[in-house]
Amino acid sequence: MKNVYKRNMFVISCLIFMIITLFTSCTTTTYNVSQDGMGKSTTSPPLRVGISTNAPPFAFKQGGKLQGLDVDFALQLGKFLNRNIQFKELEWEDQIPALEADKIDVIMSGMTITEERSYRVTFSKPYLRTGQMLLTKRQKAGLYTDGIYSLMANQRPIGTIEGTTGDLVVSKTINRANLTRYPTTEKAIKALEDGEIDVLVHDAPIVSYFAARSKNNDLTPHRQLASEEYIG
Repeated sequence: MKNVYKRNMFVISCLIFMIITLFTSCTTTTYNVSQDGMGKSTTSPPLRVGISTNAPPFAFKQGGKLQGLDVDFALQLGKFLNRNIQFKELEWEDQIPALEADKIDVIMSGMTITEERSYRVTFSKPYLRTGQMLLTKRQKAGLYTDGIYSLMANQRPIGTIEGTTGDLVVSKTINRANLTRYPTTEKAIKALEDGEIDVLVHDAPIVSYFAARSKNNDLTPHRQLASEEYIG
């Protein structure tokens, strides 16, 4: 009886360990600086780069491979430092905690420089000027010709991505906004296409990317920036 009990406890312990490992792991992809013939072989430890793959054109997956501006920047940085690049795919909200816990060396995922984030991490010099932009359906574009100011005198449903700069801008700018926060850009875009929200406020490069890929050009960006920001 005791042996059966010990064996059952061992099986349960193994299952718990497997579950914990499953939910705490992240996808890791390593690129060698010498694999394309442009870099030299290196014995230095790889540069661990935190990246979120749901933010095109900064970082996304196409055909199972990492693509995007920040992916290219990271690979060029690896060549400059003569260090292999190890991409660690993380949820957006896990990026800064992973850096603080020394699980990654750098975040390269289109992160806007803000005062609040600067208390926790050190940013590089800005490499991109950007801002928040409105995305609407083409047939409703005439309602938002004044950009962010078009949202101040009504209760039209607005969407943002939770924890992003766009979420902060809308919360601080629009009094009693009719706001819905979404966990990912893809879900917010789906809500906009389905009519659950009238407008999405998000980073200009991401808004432009999804507008260009929309079916029948149904989505249109409003070029008037709602804020001025820098990515570092």
